Parts: sequence; structure tokens; C-alpha cells
Amino acid sequence: MQELENNEKVSVVIPVYNGEKYIRKAIQSVLNQSYTNVEIIVIDDASTDRTQQIILNEFDSLVIYYKNPENKERSYSRNKGVELSTGKYIFFLDYDDEWEKDYIEQSLRFLRAGYDIVYNFPRTFINENSVVIRKSKKKIPKDIGELIFLGMVGYPSATAFRKESFLGYREDVLMREDWEIFIRAFLKNLKIRVIDNDKVKIREHNNRTSRNYNFYKATKKVFLEYKEKIPQKYYPYFAFHFAETAMRFGEIIEGWKVLLPILIKHPYILSDLRRILSLLKRGWRIKL
Repeated sequence: MQELENNEKVSVVIPVYNGEKYIRKAIQSVLNQSYTNVEIIVIDDASTDRTQQIILNEFDSLVIYYKNPENKERSYSRNKGVELSTGKYIFFLDYDDEWEKDYIEQSLRFLRAGYDIVYNFPRTFINENSVVIRKSKKKIPKDIGELIFLGMVGYPSATAFRKESFLGYREDVLMREDWEIFIRAFLKNLKIRVIDNDKVKIREHNNRTSRNYNFYKATKKVFLEYKEKIPQKYYPYFAFHFAETAMRFGEIIEGWKVLLPILIKHPYILSDLRRILSLLKRGWRIKL
């Protein structure tokens, strides 16, 4: 496929905290992109390891480096990166993830076509050594609202914005800020395009936030804030995602209290086998 002309700048924002183990690979995966009119902005969130040394010693002339004076967390860091950016399009990459070499090029085609947000559905998951450990076979709903309210979007490493359309990541819903921004964008009628061409590699390791109990608390905060604001046709999916998350973190009773009325009124929510299996796996555990 013919390469896009490099006449519009892309800004890639990489937030990092104590990322000495993976930051080289993240930056290198940007430098290896087929689309080359790119500025790389690394926001170091007051790392205490060798992150700063690695970046300045190995990539000093290739990146814009900014270090927060204190740890401010990733929403602040991403927003700071956008503030420092000069590109027309904003791409985010977490310090522990990687891209295929034509990721920017492929996503940029849709941004240039007028979409406000492009999300590349993640299929490939890698280990600490960048070896592929699994491929997701999830079916993607055709309805973008269903996809969003089921919590099937979010990874910043798979998310790109027209800069003028960027809404800002909220600091008060940390750990679900990447999901919440899609809900907000949907309710503001921004044009969102989901593509499925397997260009993003998500690294799995023990420090990923989806395993932290605060992930559940942030999910609950988003659910309570938006449950009365979203189109009612999507509420069953929204409720299912919250209930499933609650059960995953041991909040079984709370999950069932939200889910049972949905199952009675909207039994079609279980038409997907994966949802049935999820309930069988998570719906009966007892929080210890």
C-alpha cells in the first residue's frame, strides 16, 4: 500500500513512570514507523529508576522530554503531552506497549477522512520479552455504542485523536479514564471509527492496572455518573459491564443486584456466549 505523504505532523505522547524495562522498545516502535513526520513527546511522571537516563542518553535528540516535578499519574501526563504537542493528530502509546510499523499510517487514513477518534481494536498481547502470548478472537459489535458501553474500548496505545477533538483525560476516574473519554466523546457525537487490523501489541505483566481494585472503584464511579445520561438502548450493556467488573473483583452481591433486573427485562444480553461464560466464571465467587 502506498505510503501517505508526510505533510501533516503527528504527535505521539508516551507517559512513563519507572519504565526502564520497556521504554526503549516503545520509543523504537515509534521511530520505526512508516509514517515519519512524527514528534515523540515523553512525559516522565517523576520516575525514580533509570528511565530518565535511558531516554536522555539514547534518544535525547529524537524526543521531547518533560519530567513532572512530582508524580501526577497518567491522565495528567497524557494531557501535559498534548499541551506540549505541535502536531495536528495525537497518538498515545503506553511505555510498555508497542506498534507495528504501519500503525500510524493506517490509523491516519481515517483521521484524515474526517474521524475525530480512531481506535485500533487490540488483538495481540505480548509478554515481558515481546513474545506473542495470545491473540484475541473477540467479536466486535457493529454498533459503536454497544462496543463502548460494554467496555470494549479504552487502551490508549490503540487510540488516536484529531488534536482539535481531544477532550482531555479525566484525573478523577484514574484507571478507567481511557474508557470514560470514549463515553464522553460518544455523548458529544464525535465521529469514532474502530478498525480491526491488528497493529497494536499490548504487553501483559503483573503491574497492569486492570488487576488493581481501584479499577473496580473507577468503573463504579463512571457507571454511577453516566447511567442516567446515556441512551437507554445501551443501558443493558453498560450495566452488564459494571456488574461483570464488580464480580471480577469479588463484589458479587453488588454485581447481581445490578444485573438481575437487566437479565429479566433484556435477556438478549446473554446472546453472546462469552458473556454467559463470564458470569459462570465470576458470578459465584466469594470475596475473601
